[in-house]
Amino acid sequence: MELQNLHPFITEAEIEEAIPFIEHIGATKNRAYLPLLLKQLEQTESNKLRNVIAIALSDIADNVAVKPLIEMIQHPKTIKSRGTLLYALENLDYRPYIEIITGLLDSPAMEVRMQSFMLLEAIADSLTESEKKACSSIIIQKLEANQDEILIEAQQLFNM
Repeated sequence: MELQNLHPFITEAEIEEAIPFIEHIGATKNRAYLPLLLKQLEQTESNKLRNVIAIALSDIADNVAVKPLIEMIQHPKTIKSRGTLLYALENLDYRPYIEIITGLLDSPAMEVRMQSFMLLEAIADSLTESEKKACSSIIIQKLEANQDEILIEAQQLFNM
């Protein structure tokens, strides 16, 4: 597969044609496409295409994708489609952004809340004391406004 084959599909919004190419890139873990995928992750207005790109980035498992994924998670255009972006972080080193992820535990979207909790839970034991304290502080603040079950379970991760 040649790079020039994928580029027109993405830039001309031929999403259905681009998806098999992007899935193949992820399956083969082809890092040569990282710059194009990262650029399109940011530029596309299509949630479907963004999600396919996020999964491919996760499959490639190059930590260069972490910051762009976090930026997309925080971007207003993804407010109703962050679950897959969070899921894509599972294969990556998202620890530097754990406070941002913790901040999503009270999202109105159940998928986002659950995925944020799973990411936090996966690394809670390996966090430094200061990271644990920061995450716990975020959770406690959110619990003051909402006694949500996920927030309660998240706080229990830090009750030793």
